[in-house]
Amino acid sequence: MKVITTHRNPDFDAFASAVAAQKLYPDHIIVFGGQLVPALKSFLSSKSLLLSFYYINELKISDLSSVVIVDTSDIKRIPSSLQRIIGKNTELRFFDHHRTSLSGNQIGVFRELGSCTTLLCNQLRKKKKEISRNEATLFATAIYRETGNFTHASTKAQDLRTAAWLIDIGAQPDDLGVYSGYRLSSAQQRLVESLILGLKSKLVRGVEVNIATAKRDSLPGGFSLVVEKLWSFLGVENLVVLLETKNRVYFTMRSRYMSLDTAKLEGVLRNGGGSYTLGYFEACSVEDAEERIIRNFEDNIDRLIKVREIMSSPVRTVLAEMKVEDVFKIMHRTGHHTLPVVDHEKIVGVSKYRNVEKAVRHGLATRRIIEVMDRFFVTASADDSVQSATDKMVENDTTAILIIDNGILIGIVTRTDLLKSAFGRKRIIDPGGNDSDQSYSKFPIEDLIEERVEKRIVTMLRFLGAVGSELNMPTYIVGGFVRDLLLNKQNLDLDVVVEGNANAFAETFKEYFNIKIVEHREFLASSMFFNDGLRIDVATARTEYYKKPAMLPEVEMSTIKKDLYRRDFSINAMAVKLNQEEFGILIDFFGSRRDLSKGVIRALHPLSFIEDPTRILRAVRFEQRFGFEIEVRTAELLKQCAAEGYLDRVTGQRLRDELIKTLYEPLPLKALRRLSGFGVTEKLFPQSKFDRETDIMLDRYFCRRDRNASIIGEDKIFYTLLMIMLRNSDNDAVEWCIERYGLTRNFLDRLTDAIDTAGRIVNEKPKTPSQFHVLLRTRKPETLNFVDSHLDDDYDLLFFSYLKRLSETRLTIDGNALIEKYGMKEGPEIREALDRLFCARLDGLAEQEEDEFVRKYLKGRGLK
Repeated sequence: MKVITTHRNPDFDAFASAVAAQKLYPDHIIVFGGQLVPALKSFLSSKSLLLSFYYINELKISDLSSVVIVDTSDIKRIPSSLQRIIGKNTELRFFDHHRTSLSGNQIGVFRELGSCTTLLCNQLRKKKKEISRNEATLFATAIYRETGNFTHASTKAQDLRTAAWLIDIGAQPDDLGVYSGYRLSSAQQRLVESLILGLKSKLVRGVEVNIATAKRDSLPGGFSLVVEKLWSFLGVENLVVLLETKNRVYFTMRSRYMSLDTAKLEGVLRNGGGSYTLGYFEACSVEDAEERIIRNFEDNIDRLIKVREIMSSPVRTVLAEMKVEDVFKIMHRTGHHTLPVVDHEKIVGVSKYRNVEKAVRHGLATRRIIEVMDRFFVTASADDSVQSATDKMVENDTTAILIIDNGILIGIVTRTDLLKSAFGRKRIIDPGGNDSDQSYSKFPIEDLIEERVEKRIVTMLRFLGAVGSELNMPTYIVGGFVRDLLLNKQNLDLDVVVEGNANAFAETFKEYFNIKIVEHREFLASSMFFNDGLRIDVATARTEYYKKPAMLPEVEMSTIKKDLYRRDFSINAMAVKLNQEEFGILIDFFGSRRDLSKGVIRALHPLSFIEDPTRILRAVRFEQRFGFEIEVRTAELLKQCAAEGYLDRVTGQRLRDELIKTLYEPLPLKALRRLSGFGVTEKLFPQSKFDRETDIMLDRYFCRRDRNASIIGEDKIFYTLLMIMLRNSDNDAVEWCIERYGLTRNFLDRLTDAIDTAGRIVNEKPKTPSQFHVLLRTRKPETLNFVDSHLDDDYDLLFFSYLKRLSETRLTIDGNALIEKYGMKEGPEIREALDRLFCARLDGLAEQEEDEFVRKYLKGRGLK
């Protein structure tokens, strides 16, 4: 037999969960032990629900092949008659909304939620099971009751979303008000009274903890509701409830200001801690249970210390108009590495020593501090706990938090302040693992990798991780591959970073694969080339030190966090761990995943563009490629860097490479328009103007380029762009570009010829292919595309017709034939005759008519 069951004396949540489970397992029957709660009986009698369930004493069950257990993961809580029948071959499947652990042949679905019905409804929704209006009302009522109308501490956002979905599909809101009330039953009221009688208070390191105890034969239904009522009635800050049963002591811990860390608490937890914890101790007395919990409160007591007790006050601030060098001196004199920046009595940002020192090193000492400060800062209240402040500091990767009271800066909490607190010191030094330098968000994306990446690449990534584990080197895939993986775009640009010697890593990897290695020792990196064309670049995790703006950096070994911090934008600063034990863990130090989901291009620090001005072009390229938007502060920094001429400090070859990448993006014109808006194009192309005429010419060029390439071949896109941008520039400006971008020396002559040719075409307005041919006299793709950019759509059709005829036309008569067959003498007349013949062919003369045309031509010229 196959059955669905739950704990004895099922309440709304258990009953509704069983009904939902039967929709998933229609070949199972529902079996209950004990009695239904009165409110549930009233609900069922008022509804015409087609439900089939049995009480355990109504059946004779001798064998169980499958048991689905809902709303509990404790097999001792189901009807005892069923417990005795469960055998080794019985398949057990659990659905519970409390945290638990399984063993043996137990399988199940678990998620910390306010209601088990929420969990089952999510399963029904995924499998697209139909739900009647009465069933929806039953499920919604169960969720409402179990969560105390969404007021219990265990309530999660998913409970609300599921209830809203149930109402959308037919649950009756009016009925919810009747059956979702959570008044205590007489038994529950007696339990509250017993707990109040057993209430006592203890001081734990100066903090009051209230402990209420009672005794019952078993865990009563609605125990969490009893605790909620007691908690509300007493109004205390910290409450412990201990309920002694025959073989267990159940406990709950509540705190208004403390998120409880229960990792060291012995016992079985039924939810995951925080401000509300529920669990039990096996074979334990009430006295032992109380002692364990008091020890846990002692471990957590630092979480109750208020920020005002450790903050520094008054706060040293600097004015927005102060020079960077003056702020630098203040930092050295006072030892403060974070100073709030104030403008007109308002905090506008914070100046950090790291950025100020860089600014001085890059020759920006006389700039205003507001130009290099960080506009992002973290705030807290003086009444927040030390834990809260520490968590904010770790999560936001900052070194200081500003304490605000009614809009006024009253203090600051720095890492130094937190290190004075035992809890703060623990979180700052070890924020959750062995990576002392790493405070970050972690997301498991192994399934995403398996789903979106081709199998051979997944295999290679796993092998890279295995080699890293063999060498005891943390190994990561980083950069664009990670970004595009999350965007579900293919990217075979495999950049691997190891916390160790990348060259040694590559040599070890070569022992397993037949690859060629090219070492780049100055950059602590190696490139690995496979026979099938695959390339993997492996680099040592490094930090880059820019001695001067726009110069290539010095490289030093570092950690993955510092390696990612040196990258251009947050969306490119994520890593995925590849080592076997942590394969597929996404690591995000800088809110990169958030920026990616919001479509934001954000520089990682205020001096990013000054250190590498080519990031200006990259920012726009990524913005247009992904349809993102450059973040406001990043846009300000970009524009300022361009205006102050930092692009002039970059080699022309690097700028040319970045521009070419931009031009090959799907929407190059949008990128050029954006660069123009930032004042960049005038810096790249002297004397150029991105006016309406230029915009129209570029639009024509990019729209027609691929079409023309099928006829005339692909042009050098950078050369054609320069022709359009420099068409009105003088010779000195063109010569400057030739030198800067490494163009061929004859580019000026080619540009002059292209301008003259385009002028002739526009002025003389040719109608036939031969007229175009006479005026053009060139087949260079750059010149032809430049000319075409001057032509409107009607003339473009004529021009394209000419190009097609030009590519298709071949003469059968050549110079030798004119001499041997037609008796012409060597000289310029032969070239002229062939030109006339070619023009005639362009205008439609058939191949077989060439002989007649030549004879008439020669006769007319008196040459034969």
